[in-house]
Amino acid sequence: MEYVADLHVHSPFSRATSRECDPAGLAAWARVKGIQVLGTGDFTHPGWFRLLRETLMPAEPGFFRLREETAPSPLPGLSPSLTPVRFVLSAEISCIYKRHGVVRKVHNLVYVPDFASAERLAARLAGIGNIESDGRPILGLDSRDLLEIVLEEAPEGFLVPAHIWTPWFSLFGSRSGFDTVEECFGDLSPHVFALETGLSSDPDMNRMISALDRFTLISNSDCHSPSRLGREANLFATGFDFFSLRDALKANRRDTFRGTVEFFPEEGKYHLDGHRACSVCLEPEETRRLDGRCPACGRPLTVGVLHRVMALADRELPLYPQDAPEFFSLVPLPEVLGEILGVGPGSKEVLRQYGRLMARFGSEFGLLLHTPPEEIREVAPLVAEAVTRIRSGRVIRHGGYDGEFGTIRVFEEGEVARLSGQAGLFADDPPRRIRRKEPPQPLAPAVRKDVTASDSQPGGPNPEQAEAVGCADRQVLVAAGPGTGKTYTLVARIAALLARPETVPEQVCAITFTNRAAREVRERLVVAAGGAGERVFVGTFHRFCLDWLRREEPGLAVVGEESRERLLKPLFPDLGQKERGTVADGIADHLHRAGIDGAPEPLQRYLEELAGRGAVDLDAVVPLVVRRLGEDDFFRQRVCGSVEHLFVDEFQDLNAPQYALVEILAREATVFAIGDPDQAIYGFRGSDPAFFFRFADHPGTRRLSLSRNYRSASPVVEGASAVIARNTLRSGLSLVAGAPHQGMIELHRAPTPAAEAEFIVRRIEEFMGGVSNFSRISGRGGDQGRGRSFGEMAVLYRLSRQAEELAGALERRGIPFQLVGSVPYFLGPAVRAVTRFVRAAAGSDDIGEWLALLGGLRGIGEETLTRLEEALPLTGDFLSLAAAVGLPSVAARQVAELAAALERFRDVASREGIAPAIGTVLPFLGVDAGHPDACRLVALAGSFGCNLAVFARHLRDYASETLYDERAEGVPLMTLHAAKGLEFPVVFLAGCEEGLLPCTLWRDADLEEERRLFYVGMTRAKEALILTASRERPWCGAGERSLSRFVEEIPTWLVSRAAQDAVRKGKKGEQLELF
Repeated sequence: MEYVADLHVHSPFSRATSRECDPAGLAAWARVKGIQVLGTGDFTHPGWFRLLRETLMPAEPGFFRLREETAPSPLPGLSPSLTPVRFVLSAEISCIYKRHGVVRKVHNLVYVPDFASAERLAARLAGIGNIESDGRPILGLDSRDLLEIVLEEAPEGFLVPAHIWTPWFSLFGSRSGFDTVEECFGDLSPHVFALETGLSSDPDMNRMISALDRFTLISNSDCHSPSRLGREANLFATGFDFFSLRDALKANRRDTFRGTVEFFPEEGKYHLDGHRACSVCLEPEETRRLDGRCPACGRPLTVGVLHRVMALADRELPLYPQDAPEFFSLVPLPEVLGEILGVGPGSKEVLRQYGRLMARFGSEFGLLLHTPPEEIREVAPLVAEAVTRIRSGRVIRHGGYDGEFGTIRVFEEGEVARLSGQAGLFADDPPRRIRRKEPPQPLAPAVRKDVTASDSQPGGPNPEQAEAVGCADRQVLVAAGPGTGKTYTLVARIAALLARPETVPEQVCAITFTNRAAREVRERLVVAAGGAGERVFVGTFHRFCLDWLRREEPGLAVVGEESRERLLKPLFPDLGQKERGTVADGIADHLHRAGIDGAPEPLQRYLEELAGRGAVDLDAVVPLVVRRLGEDDFFRQRVCGSVEHLFVDEFQDLNAPQYALVEILAREATVFAIGDPDQAIYGFRGSDPAFFFRFADHPGTRRLSLSRNYRSASPVVEGASAVIARNTLRSGLSLVAGAPHQGMIELHRAPTPAAEAEFIVRRIEEFMGGVSNFSRISGRGGDQGRGRSFGEMAVLYRLSRQAEELAGALERRGIPFQLVGSVPYFLGPAVRAVTRFVRAAAGSDDIGEWLALLGGLRGIGEETLTRLEEALPLTGDFLSLAAAVGLPSVAARQVAELAAALERFRDVASREGIAPAIGTVLPFLGVDAGHPDACRLVALAGSFGCNLAVFARHLRDYASETLYDERAEGVPLMTLHAAKGLEFPVVFLAGCEEGLLPCTLWRDADLEEERRLFYVGMTRAKEALILTASRERPWCGAGERSLSRFVEEIPTWLVSRAAQDAVRKGKKGEQLELF
């Protein structure tokens, strides 16, 4: 069967897309155009996916049709056509990531044959990034990894790189693409068999590159309005089903894939080179002669598709196999009519005449491709002349450039008036393939920079590092400033120790403060020392101590913050919930600051209860080991005898129990401790930099320092040093900037928090060179040469509450981000009952979570919960265990109703999906279905289809404070505390206001620790440090906010102030003036 397919469209959920792009509207216009198969577009968006399921039903294998076919015609006076239109489930994914040191921005099309495959794929992508913000989601996902996910979740589907020549967002894009398919997709390249060429190229251009010979070249409209369907399309002669369509693309033969309908490539908006802001349009050779710079302003030119094709071409003429698909270059009929009538192609008169022609000839493609000119001439002589010229390629071309569409004219100036009444004057040949008389010539290859080289690391240890690595003293304390190679020095010291034949790796112990730091040290150590490095203990204080406790008591359970309050309830029955919370906080504080010794009565009772249950509090692990080391000689001999060499990272962050542990181990072991007292920021959990200086004064301790900063540019180092010099308790280090790159400190004061967030989003887009075409059109593209990836820019703030405004601004722009250290919305008061219910339905054995779910239901009082808390263990099958507890009749009935509701939920979820199932239980849980968080959770659930276990795991994985994942390509949003130990080329430090930084909203601040916190934030930046503040922040109090004193402590000549009007609409860049 012969049919026309347009396989790349968008839904109303995509930015700048018409609301008429619903399935019925798309089908109605497809009939007018003469298109039989459409891509649905955007199936990854939960809202569009639900609409597709509601409005489409299966037709031929892998094809779908409208449930209700009787849609009105989109043209006035035109009777609705009943020509069948089928849909293929499709989506476009914007992948923005870093590969080989270069930011890549590649759009990919994905096609699947059924809703189940689409559900699985969307569920996987939902775990990677935000698929709700835009119909075409922006994900920090490598294209190769996306293809792997498609192959795993939709093995019958396929992936096609989209508009492969678009400069900013494509496989071969001049700004952010690759030179070969294999470079992009690696080992999975054989699974890519088709490429979408885009509007600015045609097959003649693509067939000058021999590497593309094996690929089928397809063309689609990429339309955002249904009237623009079919600007480009594909011609098939194969089975009318998904699998035949896919196999025809794989085969790349004219007998099943006839070819494509194309724009004249000059009409595409990126065909030639240029700079639209300066109205400069250039041919490729002119661009090379100008070294890629605009002759008017000197900024980089946008290199167009023709230039890029010529740079990669290895042929002088296009080469076609004998059975290669054909192509036909056409001009959309409304543009032809607009030229003849002297009006715009969207005018009412064009629409009226267009409708008359469709009523006569059936469809636009039918008229442009197949209708004999004589038949057209009977109705519209000038249209017949135009069609004849278009079919023979006799058109007037003016190339598009830098986002400006080109123009294709059929008639010379004034010719339409002369030809009026002269029908048939230039009748010509029937349709044929169009060939350029002078095909583009390949350009000489440009010299490429080695993108894998790094200039940010020292070639070897500097004298300070070498001294620290080789020092022979038994106790060494190194004060290491930010960016001075602390981890490098620590690992080098351990590796040098392991190189000695007398060293036993199992007796080397390296203690870090976080699991992330432990992982980094371990990975580096294995590289530096090989197998010996794998045998060294590398872990946190908690891990070291818990391992020893579990050697003594293998079944020891660890109780965290949530279970702590549950255990305190029966111990202190006379206290209310608030008072118990105060007791719990006091217990944690005492354990951090003083350990177990001298424990107050509430803590002592709590510890005895834990011991009776065979458990230990998470915060008591280290204090308990310290006490046993002091009381149990045999235990002390075993522990101390196992550690001959002790290494401690981040020594400035030790609390009293941790320091006591180090002192005990140091009696027999050598100690190498490294840290920076200027970065001691965890006083709220008992850490005290005084321990650093106490160890420094310990007899026999050798004090060394690292002062050359290889991370931050000179302005950042100088500014941070000036700030920390105001502290009385400080390291005294004189940091020296050793980084070769340039840097800056910028300050912006916004009128409101919303304006502050908008400024940050704008600057992110500028640093990236734009995240979409809209970014560029709206002036958010910035310097396209900077090319930062999402993960290279971090937004830091003092309090988690600041994240809401910032995250909202990023989400509105579709910019992926990872919110570090924040409680997710699905655990908020509006919908946390739903989250607990879903986890319970998926088989949770956490009794505390079941009790929390039960406690929110009507009919369950404190007496029932208390009885269950006292009777049930910490984990187990809740419903079975609860059935054995004698409960009041009302409560027992409510538990039974809960069990029944869970059973019904599982049934609906397995048959119809999790999202509909959630809708059925909201009344039972007392949750408002119209609440924004409820709508958001239902939409998220829709992405997981019927897979309840995966959805519950997703909710569990993101339930606690989310941790920073350096592999994720998203802008990190995190508190200053969470940013410790990280670094980014670009850092935004938001909320630089008195009362917020230093934070004095609820209590008097430890000014020196607050200054250290600001210092930590500053020194996360490698190149650009952008400080922002709002003149008002209602939740911090009334009145205008003063700029933070810490900002005032930075020398004024180091800071540039971003003018307030630099963020107003229409400005092309930032205006800077001296602060």
